[in-house]
Amino acid sequence: MRLAHGLIALSVLALIASGWLVKLAPGVAKSASEYHDLAGIGLTLGLLLRISLLFAGNGPAHWKALLPVHADLHRIGMTLRFYATMGKSPLPKWYAHNPLWAPFYLFILFILVLQTLTGLLMDAWPVVGGFYLPSVHDFWAPVILGFSCLHIFTAVLHDAKGTAADVSAIINGHRIFVVEDTDALRDGTAHTVALDQIGKARK
Repeated sequence: MRLAHGLIALSVLALIASGWLVKLAPGVAKSASEYHDLAGIGLTLGLLLRISLLFAGNGPAHWKALLPVHADLHRIGMTLRFYATMGKSPLPKWYAHNPLWAPFYLFILFILVLQTLTGLLMDAWPVVGGFYLPSVHDFWAPVILGFSCLHIFTAVLHDAKGTAADVSAIINGHRIFVVEDTDALRDGTAHTVALDQIGKARK
């Protein structure tokens, strides 16, 4: 998951920058196009790995974990308030995927696959099924840019204002879980799960 995320993230940033240069900076368009092609290879590898995990992976890597049916409306509302107040409202706790963003991940993966295919095909077959592929490619590029900016901003906000080290989890594989010392925990009435059992129920 972390390798796929890293490949996709770095490749998308390189593709956005090089694509902008190809379109708006004719003096460096040729060399930028070569970097764009290299970044496209990185994105393709990252997508192949992530898509394989959608079907062969366990727990949060599996496609079922990204379906809207798993959405928690209360936690989604708390997350939106956290963003709206720039971290002043409490951030809800969750395991693996952010309850607000999870339903969007499948959509953005689909858009990235579409961008990859249109990028590969549009020189040889500019029109497919009545769609002009360069226009399709140009249409979705700002959507990916907007998503990337929001994703980076909210991830930094989580680590700056939250208590769960979300960015650290995707970088080094470790995350902080905050356990509150409540009366329910002290008197044994709260439902508890051993740390070594987390995720096993999903396998």
